[in-house]
Amino acid sequence: MVSLRSSPMLFRLALLALQFVFIMKPASGAQKWSDMASGGSSGKFTSDLLAILPEHLANDLQRLCGPVEEIPTAGHNLTAEEHALLPYLCWQPGLVPPTPEDLPQLADGSPGDVPAGVQCEVVQWCGEGGGTCADVCRRGTVVVEPWLKNALAVQNQLARRVPFCWATMLGSHNSGITLADGYGVLDPYFQKYFAWVKLVSSSDRLQTNDQVLSLTDQMNLGVRFVELDTHWVQGDFVIAHCGGFHSFFNTLIRAVNLVAKLLGHRIRWDTETIGCDPSLSSIPTGEQRSLDSALQEVAAWMALPENAGEFIALFFDDQSDLGDWGLIPLLMSRIKAYFPEDTIYTPPHHEQRGGGEWPSADDMVAEGRRLMLTSGVDYGPVMNPLIFLKAGPMCNFFEPNLTTYVAQPDCIADAYPPDTQKLINDGVTLSGQLYRQTTCEITYGPLNCDFVLKGDNEPLLDEASLPGVTACGINFPSPDMMTPQRSAAAIWTWAPAHPFAPFSEREMLTKMAAGNSVRWFAQAVLARLRLLWARLWHSNDSGCAAISASDGRWRAVPCEGPHPRPTACRKVGADPRKQPTAKLWALGVGDRGACPWGFAFQPPATAKENYVLRSLLHSSNQSDAWLPLTGPDWKLPPRPSSAGVQ
Repeated sequence: MVSLRSSPMLFRLALLALQFVFIMKPASGAQKWSDMASGGSSGKFTSDLLAILPEHLANDLQRLCGPVEEIPTAGHNLTAEEHALLPYLCWQPGLVPPTPEDLPQLADGSPGDVPAGVQCEVVQWCGEGGGTCADVCRRGTVVVEPWLKNALAVQNQLARRVPFCWATMLGSHNSGITLADGYGVLDPYFQKYFAWVKLVSSSDRLQTNDQVLSLTDQMNLGVRFVELDTHWVQGDFVIAHCGGFHSFFNTLIRAVNLVAKLLGHRIRWDTETIGCDPSLSSIPTGEQRSLDSALQEVAAWMALPENAGEFIALFFDDQSDLGDWGLIPLLMSRIKAYFPEDTIYTPPHHEQRGGGEWPSADDMVAEGRRLMLTSGVDYGPVMNPLIFLKAGPMCNFFEPNLTTYVAQPDCIADAYPPDTQKLINDGVTLSGQLYRQTTCEITYGPLNCDFVLKGDNEPLLDEASLPGVTACGINFPSPDMMTPQRSAAAIWTWAPAHPFAPFSEREMLTKMAAGNSVRWFAQAVLARLRLLWARLWHSNDSGCAAISASDGRWRAVPCEGPHPRPTACRKVGADPRKQPTAKLWALGVGDRGACPWGFAFQPPATAKENYVLRSLLHSSNQSDAWLPLTGPDWKLPPRPSSAGVQ
């Protein structure tokens, strides 16, 4: 007897057939898909499809497919509903699907190539049984350029100073669904089966991983809002991309049962485990990463001396069944195995502080509480000892769609919110409501991440859109495919290569020694040469910082010279919770650091304050202004006291 798990092709076919039947919408006046699927010959079915499909799919559909009658259904006693799915399969005579023996030959590096421009120690991730392997970055080896490392530290430090509901921290979407841990490793293999499904073009791409870098590397790139898709599979908590298929539960069950029947194998599914077992992320079910392993990695990163002051928000994108199955106490015990309860900012601790107004992350860290946990599912009182519900208690947390975002100068997180969602200050960012924007780059052939026949996932949080989103103060921009380039796009403070702070010789030699490949050694040498070259062209370690009117970025410049500059002076006691206006800033004249009465030499507290300062420079016909940072350490000045902020 053939098991469904050993024949992923038919499971994929059933899912694809299901998606086409119930998610694609026919054009106006066209026959309903259910009618088309159940009515008469496959030739009539095909001609109806050609009338409403995009051109590339319509052309591909006309490839030679055997008659529906040739699909080996004999002896399976298919129902009428199951027969309705058969026309969506392209059972081509003589077409031989890939077999497990073909897996090593399919390891062609796609999509497992390390992204262009990413420098790291390249290793291969292979499943326990061998087979398809992917080139990935060894955990913790991604090189972060010195200017970027410093800029991320500055922005995270500024974010930790303001009340949490006003903080801006870089996140990542589905942080744990990463190729570095094998998710998506079998995509090239499954893509070979597109030839067996009508409506799927041979050029359509399969990508089932959201990220390519490890959690460690993502956090090294500034990610402080970490998302772990947590599910209960085969008797354990695992990181998996599954669940959420309620809208077509009954049809999904029918489609999967049809595949099982054709294989002579009976299985049981529910809507929360579809995509977990078998995995929807092109990874064998048993090789999906355990939650314990992911928590251990986050805890190990937080325990490093250089990360002693860091604060992490950990979001469990979990399944409602965890509550129904009584697993929340077990989940919390697993969490406490890696994070003692007194290191977590919990709902009871929040109530002890009076509830309501949230402290800053710095205040939480000062109390020894460096981690906050939140869930998208309301499990009731059982979760309260450790985990916040993201909706409501946690700053009215909301995840608007990027399509409804309005850029500067308005900076509105969601211009068209759903009727059920209340927005503070009409959705203007940094108004005390936490906004997280995510985009997804997963593709299932012609279907986008939301299983819609679209072909792409636009708009995306990427190198083009992130600068505007972060400058507007979206609290947790969380893109897919986090890389150094994407992290750099979220920087609103220091300009690239400023202030120049090269790797020390010892640090570079350590990084070289950590690698065990010629490619890594060569990358390390090239990185060192680039750093030396950059040092020749940028200011020395004793320079001073200035904000540019041209782009609002900060740069290292000589502290003395013929070019006179005003001083950026921030209003004393100004509350970062208030929307910044031109009155927040004044331009001091005279010596560097000289400010008029009532103003102090302070940097912008948020990206929006930075934007207002830049606008003031424009309106004052000034090219730049002094900021209160100097070499060689380029540290921020102490946090100023603000009205209403402790």
